[in-house]
Amino acid sequence: MTRSPVRYFFIFLLLIAAPLFGQTKTNVQAVKIGDIPQREIRFAPMLSAADTCFVTSYDSIVWQIDSWVVGNELYKAYLDPSTACADPYPYTIYEINMPMTFQGAADLVVSVDVEAVDLSDPTCPYPGDLLTISSSYQLTVPEAGFYSLPIPLDTPIVVNGPFFAGFFIANELDPYAGAAVTTDNTPALCTGYNIWDTTLGFIDLNNNEYYSFPGRLVMYASGIPGGGGGSTTQPEPLIDLVSHKMVDTVYGQTELWARESSGSEIIDYVQFEYSNGGSFIEIGRDFDGTRPIRNGSTTAGSGDGYAVSWDCSFLTEGAYTLRATAVDTLGRSAQSTTTLYVEPTPPIPKITSPSNGEAVCAPVDVLVSSSDENMPSVNFFKQAGASTFSEGVTVLAQSMLGDVNGDKFDNNLAANGEFGDYYSGPAAAAMAVEVWYNRGYTYLYAPPVADLAENLATAFKTRDNFGTYDEDMFKGLYDYFLPRGAVLDFDYKRNPDYYTLRTWLEFDQRSVLLGVGGSPGLWGTLDGFEGWEYNDGQFTIIVANPITGLKEQWGIRNNNGTNEVYTGGVWHPLDIAISIGAINWSPPRTFVATDNNGLDGWDFVWDEATATDSSVYYLNTTAIDQTNIKGSATALVLYDCSSAYAPGDYNRDGFTNFLDLNILIDFITKQGSPPAGGAARADCNCDNNINFADIIYYLNFMYGSVAPPCH
Repeated sequence: MTRSPVRYFFIFLLLIAAPLFGQTKTNVQAVKIGDIPQREIRFAPMLSAADTCFVTSYDSIVWQIDSWVVGNELYKAYLDPSTACADPYPYTIYEINMPMTFQGAADLVVSVDVEAVDLSDPTCPYPGDLLTISSSYQLTVPEAGFYSLPIPLDTPIVVNGPFFAGFFIANELDPYAGAAVTTDNTPALCTGYNIWDTTLGFIDLNNNEYYSFPGRLVMYASGIPGGGGGSTTQPEPLIDLVSHKMVDTVYGQTELWARESSGSEIIDYVQFEYSNGGSFIEIGRDFDGTRPIRNGSTTAGSGDGYAVSWDCSFLTEGAYTLRATAVDTLGRSAQSTTTLYVEPTPPIPKITSPSNGEAVCAPVDVLVSSSDENMPSVNFFKQAGASTFSEGVTVLAQSMLGDVNGDKFDNNLAANGEFGDYYSGPAAAAMAVEVWYNRGYTYLYAPPVADLAENLATAFKTRDNFGTYDEDMFKGLYDYFLPRGAVLDFDYKRNPDYYTLRTWLEFDQRSVLLGVGGSPGLWGTLDGFEGWEYNDGQFTIIVANPITGLKEQWGIRNNNGTNEVYTGGVWHPLDIAISIGAINWSPPRTFVATDNNGLDGWDFVWDEATATDSSVYYLNTTAIDQTNIKGSATALVLYDCSSAYAPGDYNRDGFTNFLDLNILIDFITKQGSPPAGGAARADCNCDNNINFADIIYYLNFMYGSVAPPCH
């Protein structure tokens, strides 16, 4: 979902000022729809059925108008709340819906608007002044069918009489999609209009030279009559902090993230502040709470909710109070606070060389920097990575979840009035938590894991929202497992790269959830990796996909700063990853060295005698400063000596001579030090054995009778 009201308002002005793209309306025909169930593509939660009154432009849906809709056009329908609602005015409009049929998959960019009624001719209402226009929404119709397309207004608008609802299709549609508007069986003049060419202007759909529709255009508004739903009845704000919990330590720079959960549609902004015992000092305000929803069915949309960046590197180390305040347009507010420990110069021994993904060959000088002024030492660790790695995730298909009718095995599809289609979030999270259950944390939940997914769906508000918002996922996980032993800890990273994901999963042994953007947006559970880079900057990850119920190979790459995954034949932005760890869980790693003197910089020389080419290693640095704050950093490197040394150059001096022969003889006959780059380089004749034959081969090489050693 893309929200750009300014751009679409400009397009609306263009609509009344200049011709749109040329279109034709030929070969049009009306086809009876028959008894086809409607499926819904929804971007916002549905209004409460008890309060909602639907104002329609039709009696019943009878016809679809084939070969009429081509895109780049605006439809209008006359709507009168008094014909449908008791105590109709004032009527608060929340969304506009124009049901359509499709003969195949389609991508649409749409927005809706509300206009006043022009009664210059009292006998024929006509679209008048623009009252409001929504943001644009990108939606994907997955396959042929009959679809309800409710598009929300950015802010509900109140009317006190009939109005014209508008539905704008902003892009040109693929003819093979077979998009069609629908009508009832009762034509009525001055009730439905269409414009696709401003030189022609609006035409009456029931009386025009191209094709007069056999009934009234199907469009309707969802709203609350009698003054209900206006700003005075919006709930008061409700805010909680997402990104930091009590006694978290904050390093240098961080993101502050809050969740406004009242459901109010009139939140003006969220303000973030801090205090060290005195007055609160403002960090920043976020006026745009736009956020993606990942439901496996529709476009995720963009935004990061209410969040700001906080640079606390200039503060004095110590405890601080962080406060988030949500304020609505009526001036009402709510607050949430937490206590943090700020470490402005964190003891994070950042590895400056080698970098992630770099090909290295021993000996490797590992260089480290840190801004911490009281860090006494740095410890260095290593761990070999696997060529193929799996965390052992068991796939949970979302079609087995979201049951309504009591039959969990009937595919709980939204088309059947059930919720399974929206359950990628709870399913993915349940799979990730099951990893920890299988590691011995059996008190986290009582099997089966499907029941855990249903409980998490409640914590994530998945049914209420027809999908899972990022902050509901992150905060819901924390809140759900806090009273269940508080043994799990959670972290997140926006736009994570391959190295972050692999380090989390394999080196740190955390479970990882992937928040995938684009169309459709979904949640998946990272299971593992295959090999190393297979294409220019592309890697393979293994993901347990709740939608398909399968483990799948996905590509992952960095595309001009945006990390993307390849699934379903499309590259999707990887918006966020959430990792789950556990207290007292210690992943294996090998201690290498300690540097106790940082005056000349922190470093150590990694001389990996047993490493082989194309193997992957994690190099880790860990430190604890004098205030007992711990920091750590990891680099993932490829061990590859294939281009680092000349064949036969065993002392790395750039020459092949008797000095190299001596190293080879000492290593093979006296258990001396291996050649630079590892013991495998001593296999001069490449017979996969290291023995006296390699010494003979090297002698023959020196006297010019054989080719250079193969390593």
